[in-house]
Amino acid sequence: MRRSLFPIVVLILLWSRAAAAQPTVFTDVKVRFNRSEKDRRLVDKVAVLVFDSAARRLVVNSPESPERSLNIPYDTIQNIHFEITTHMRGGVLAELIGAAAAVSVGVPEAGVPLSSKKVNDYWCYIEYLDSSSRIRNQMLEIGKNSSDRVFETMVQTFGDRVKKVEFAEQAEPIEKSSIADLQSKHQIKVDKKNHPLPAMESGKALIVVVCPPLAARNSGKGAQFKIHANDRAVIVNKSGTYSFAYLDPGVYRLVSQSENASGFRITLEAGQEYYFLQNTLSGTFKQRTSLSRNSKELVLYELSGAYYSDWKRKK
Repeated sequence: MRRSLFPIVVLILLWSRAAAAQPTVFTDVKVRFNRSEKDRRLVDKVAVLVFDSAARRLVVNSPESPERSLNIPYDTIQNIHFEITTHMRGGVLAELIGAAAAVSVGVPEAGVPLSSKKVNDYWCYIEYLDSSSRIRNQMLEIGKNSSDRVFETMVQTFGDRVKKVEFAEQAEPIEKSSIADLQSKHQIKVDKKNHPLPAMESGKALIVVVCPPLAARNSGKGAQFKIHANDRAVIVNKSGTYSFAYLDPGVYRLVSQSENASGFRITLEAGQEYYFLQNTLSGTFKQRTSLSRNSKELVLYELSGAYYSDWKRKK
């Protein structure tokens, strides 16, 4: 009896190993990168994320932009951050491209993105070493339907190199009538040449705010997005710009304001830096906003593709 079972056991073991060697594939993914060295604006392209455990490589294939595809050895990955954002998805064209991407790699079920709706998706920031041991990074957008499974696969594959970034501050609607500096007027020079980066100032808290555009073509255009710290506007952006400010330590109500207002209370400490996104959403007459606190890595990645907002208050 034992001898007769031996071939069956061998077949089961061989089948298990073959199954384990099969790559794990996710299609509800986009890759986000700067257009070129001369055009810093960030663009999203449909991609396929592959965990090739047999070859021990993380692969990102983008049929639209094959030159941006990645093939990273597991051992070179340093950190992976997941954090959620609220934003608008693309339209019908994005759906068609998403389906085409799945077909192109032989995956029958495409994670088709929602069109023109406010959605919560995970951003996945990957930091790794290139062949010259220089630190590189890449941002992926993971669709809601796949986010849990992608996160679990990342943890199983990379262990404590993976973390989920969450902050206690959660945006709530703010009555615009409660904003003392609501009617202040400002002018903005969108600086497409210079790209200043903030440095700490003694005794101050640094806040860095990026306002990602709905589409790269909207960068530097449209209405103003203000950041109010208690009773005064301290940053003014446009879609696709960034700015920063130095504040005295203390408790603040930070509010992002455009057609609507969104914000939260936060305690700022001297010598500390804080990073935020003015998430842009479709509105009735102009774009709406949702303020979120995010990791330094995510915000600086977005900042790399934004123009500097050189603004000043009108007298």
